[in-house]
Amino acid sequence: MIRTNRFALVVMLLLLSSLAISLESWGYGRTQNPIPPPAPKSMPPASQQPPPGPPQPVSLTQPPESPSQKQQQDFSKNTWELPEDADKTPNPVPATPESIAKGKELYFGKAGNCVFCHGDTGSGNEANLPKLRRKPADISNKERMAAMTDGEIFWKVSKGINGIMPAGEKRMSEEERWHVVNYVRTLAKDKPKS
Repeated sequence: MIRTNRFALVVMLLLLSSLAISLESWGYGRTQNPIPPPAPKSMPPASQQPPPGPPQPVSLTQPPESPSQKQQQDFSKNTWELPEDADKTPNPVPATPESIAKGKELYFGKAGNCVFCHGDTGSGNEANLPKLRRKPADISNKERMAAMTDGEIFWKVSKGINGIMPAGEKRMSEEERWHVVNYVRTLAKDKPKS
């Protein structure tokens, strides 16, 4: 009889254990984890997330655009926003051989890096043209350069064109930009007659 009771007790314990495991796997009897799992690092906490906006309409005729299909901002048409008095600014740095040498160093160096787009001669860097949004101005054209004052060239070197030409004022001092103007003037040559 004692054996039968022991056997019944073991069977009962096995059944209860099996029932407890089944209930737990179905979500019954689990205790909640008091520490919530950490939020992904790329997501802000729920308290900082903006409320969801209205649902966006879904086109049934066209698939949604992928990020690579969306058009990037077109900078190719950007141009100078030259103030009226920019051309009247006098060049305070005489075009001495020393100034021209400093300007050349900046033109070819990392600070100015003008050579990347305008090339060694000012007529354009053919090797880099495919990387550019548009062909750079030919600063070797004597006629073109003669039509610009030093003040206008200085302003263009200083301000650049958004998305096309970096602003020199962020990388060079005012005096350095005037040296670049003096060097750029030496690149202007007469066009060869054809």
